[in-house]
Amino acid sequence: MKIPQNGTTGANVNRDVKISVIGNQESDGQTSTTEHYAGGQYFERNGARYLIYVKEDKDSRDLTTYTLKFKDQILEMTQRGAVNTRMTFEAGRTHPANYVTDCGSLTLDVCTEDLKCQWRETSASVMITYKLSEKGAPLSRNQLSINFSEKD
Repeated sequence: MKIPQNGTTGANVNRDVKISVIGNQESDGQTSTTEHYAGGQYFERNGARYLIYVKEDKDSRDLTTYTLKFKDQILEMTQRGAVNTRMTFEAGRTHPANYVTDCGSLTLDVCTEDLKCQWRETSASVMITYKLSEKGAPLSRNQLSINFSEKD
């Protein structure tokens, strides 16, 4: 995967990183946890920080590319693969997210309760707590933990 070169931010920051993504979801009294570990790329461009990685579905072997864009206390997560969506996380705000699949599309509301980012020289941690709803009906409460660090 080619890493875009830095635009107007000054320093050229392009790094190969190792990534862990841990998600917890509460729905209908049930809790589930998913974990994913991958290699990816981190770069900065036009005042934003980007993290890109690919996830392979263990059953179907389908590949999904995730692009996370961090800018001005807002995180945009774009998913491209069997499901295509863009979710926007901004603490205290609700944003719509369209899920597009081969079977059709679905619009959900993403209500971000909390978004915390800790940036260090060669690593970062992101914690997101949010609720998903459809037409006002609550679907789930979620927590997503994303950690990455420069590869050794």
